[in-house]
Amino acid sequence: MTLPGKPIILCVDDQSGNLRIRAMMLEQFGCIALTAIDHKSALKAASEKAPDLAVIDYHLANGENGEQLAHDLRVLCPRVLLIMLTGDFKLPPSAADSVDAVLIKGAGGPPALLELIQKLLPGAPLLHVVPKEKAATPKAQGAFDDGRDKAS
Repeated sequence: MTLPGKPIILCVDDQSGNLRIRAMMLEQFGCIALTAIDHKSALKAASEKAPDLAVIDYHLANGENGEQLAHDLRVLCPRVLLIMLTGDFKLPPSAADSVDAVLIKGAGGPPALLELIQKLLPGAPLLHVVPKEKAATPKAQGAFDDGRDKAS
């Protein structure tokens, strides 16, 4: 996939602090960050501006989870690439299968997320680009953690 401009990345997390930090980090990497705190607001944001990629927290509020959202985003935006972000080491296989990649919180920090974005969107004009030989592979268990909320 070759993107002509900044990649549009939808971040979904019910923890507003985590969401703000992730969005600011993505903007520093040269992305346009859209944010949503739940399933409904994520679908609304994606319908208003189709994302190139979405980073979805697995555990959302009110009994929602990232797997449900991943399926609905695929229907709304069939070409969107999806990363599931979780602190749950026992992620159901169906949840992992619903996305292009899974990142486990707490193991690698923001560089792991950037590496994975670079791998999934190789033509994206990102800042702080990771050398290709060190880029993470899709479906690999990577890491991203802003230091909080390890359970969601």
